[in-house]
Amino acid sequence: MDHPTVANLQRITLLKVPIDIVPEDQIARIAREFAESPGHKSIVFLTYDKFTKARRDPEFLAHLNRAALVIPVSKSLDQACRFLKLPELVRHFPFDFAIRFLGALEEKRRTLYLLGDHHQAVQTIAANIRTSFPGLTLVGRHTGHYGRDKEEPILQAIHKATPTVLLIGPGIPGKEKWAFRQGAPLPVRVSLFSEETYKIMAGRKRRPSKASFRKGTYGLRRVLFNPFRVVMVFSYLWFGLALLVYRLRKRS
Repeated sequence: MDHPTVANLQRITLLKVPIDIVPEDQIARIAREFAESPGHKSIVFLTYDKFTKARRDPEFLAHLNRAALVIPVSKSLDQACRFLKLPELVRHFPFDFAIRFLGALEEKRRTLYLLGDHHQAVQTIAANIRTSFPGLTLVGRHTGHYGRDKEEPILQAIHKATPTVLLIGPGIPGKEKWAFRQGAPLPVRVSLFSEETYKIMAGRKRRPSKASFRKGTYGLRRVLFNPFRVVMVFSYLWFGLALLVYRLRKRS
């Protein structure tokens, strides 16, 4: 089906979870349209973990249904769509998507606010933004891991700055849910949550190769050394069973 709010895009549902198909050559157009149109628009990067979270968390699923873009990341989601004979996904690594998105906004002299992580990381990201996107104005920044008493002053600072993009990283209560919970009063055109993007920009994490992302192996080391990998195996088995049941029901 057509995307409910973005022209010339397709939104599908995988086991009732929305996923958008965003070709690479459309990112710049979407960025400019989002920056020029009023209202808060949230971009979510959908990994397998977040997909399963949406299946068991009604609040998060409702947020995804209201999101401006739900960008697929994990290879398993692409494979699931193929199995169910759904339209082919276009997966994006969050950092690469964010760089293209910010690059398009730099041409229009837009503004950015950084929220999340620790002081040194924010300082490093701010310096990298100024170097990589000289046409993008940094209008504010604040670390994450703050107490409840700090949230209201942070919101007031964001309201004062009214940035085009709010880039959100680690240490924010609720993670993706934070921006959704602020609702329409949040005075930003686009909110984009990505801990991965923050860590790469801060030099705390390596950017995976395009080949490893394409094959879906870039997170394999983390999975192999995860003490809860047995639980993850059961999660994938459940996922496979859910896909099989759905496919059989469609045939009947």
